[in-house]
Amino acid sequence: MKILAFACTLALLASFAAAGEPGKDIRPILFKPIDDGLDNKLGGQSKAYIAKDATAAEEFLGKADAKALAAKLDFTKEQLVLVSWTTSGPPDGTLKHEIKGAAGNRALVFFVQAPAAPVRGQRARIGMDLFAVPRDLAVLFDAKERR
Repeated sequence: MKILAFACTLALLASFAAAGEPGKDIRPILFKPIDDGLDNKLGGQSKAYIAKDATAAEEFLGKADAKALAAKLDFTKEQLVLVSWTTSGPPDGTLKHEIKGAAGNRALVFFVQAPAAPVRGQRARIGMDLFAVPRDLAVLFDAKERR
């Protein structure tokens, strides 16, 4: 499970790397939880957890993981976003994002993109990905898988 989540995070790194595009300041955070059960506890819930400081992160991550993640962020400029998502496969859907709205009223929307496949859904897959997002950017999760 952790290897699969890591592979998805690497794929997201490539999608976020495009310079000059809106959202280029959104960055995935590679992190191995101290709590080995964290992905099972928080993954697959189809929602985004948002923490504007380390204390808020403790509420869903626990003290040890929140402290470790706090070292990877600048909470004066960024917020921590944990995206908990689910899909089915094979082939699996992938976590993607888009920026919606005009300057000053932008929102980052995470969603799961379904693959172009006629038949799928023999198993469920849960995911949990972490991101550093600008503090002033609203964050949403669209729980319905897009086709």
